[in-house]
Amino acid sequence: MTDTTATRVALITGGGGGIGRAACLEFARKGYRIALCDLDLERAESSAQAVRAAGGEAQAWLCDIGESAQVQALLAAVRARFGRLDAAFNNAGQSALRTPLAEIDEADWQRVMRTNIDGNFLLMKYQIRWMLEQGGGCIVNNCSVFGLGGSLSAAYTTSKHALAGLTKSAALSYAGRGIRVNAVCPGLIDAGMGARFIERSPEQLDATLALHPAGRAGSAEEVAQAAVWLCSDEARYIHGHLLAVDGGYGAR
Repeated sequence: MTDTTATRVALITGGGGGIGRAACLEFARKGYRIALCDLDLERAESSAQAVRAAGGEAQAWLCDIGESAQVQALLAAVRARFGRLDAAFNNAGQSALRTPLAEIDEADWQRVMRTNIDGNFLLMKYQIRWMLEQGGGCIVNNCSVFGLGGSLSAAYTTSKHALAGLTKSAALSYAGRGIRVNAVCPGLIDAGMGARFIERSPEQLDATLALHPAGRAGSAEEVAQAAVWLCSDEARYIHGHLLAVDGGYGAR
């Protein structure tokens, strides 16, 4: 498989959000052409424009990753536009309230699972088929520290543990066929879901930061840099790894 920066293509889902936009820009800085999608096309277009303003190449699409037909249409459009897929950062995710298992509404449970598990399963299924056809590629899933440990949110924690398992299963299945599959596991990040938590729950912020030995929230750029590194040649012997980007949260 050709591995020149002039031809490489990266797909970022949830590309209109904080981490997604940072990932688009970071992959572009490393020479990738950028395909991105989001449920909000206006935000996706804004991220694509930011890449183009920085001198990169980018195309945005609207996609609900929980719908198989939309995922397949997205990848067909990426193939038609760019012709290949070297890296995928499956970043799109659905947040959930801090609701314990017995109190959670069944509709909320299904909403979280539809995106965080069903959506990422569909993405990986069709990404891997394409990568096998072209001879290889790299996939990084956005898994969260709650894919490594627990939280009060039964739905979110379960979905992220399942995504961790999906990551490892795919890594085992395709490591010998030129495809690397890994995940980043962010702690509190000052973008996206993390930013919303900081805005809505200032009374809990000090207690949450106290669980992060670094003493601060991480940045979207730090997560993006970790995802890009996992797709790089420097990480070529890394398969099925869940990389904590958490300020030491998981080391407690």
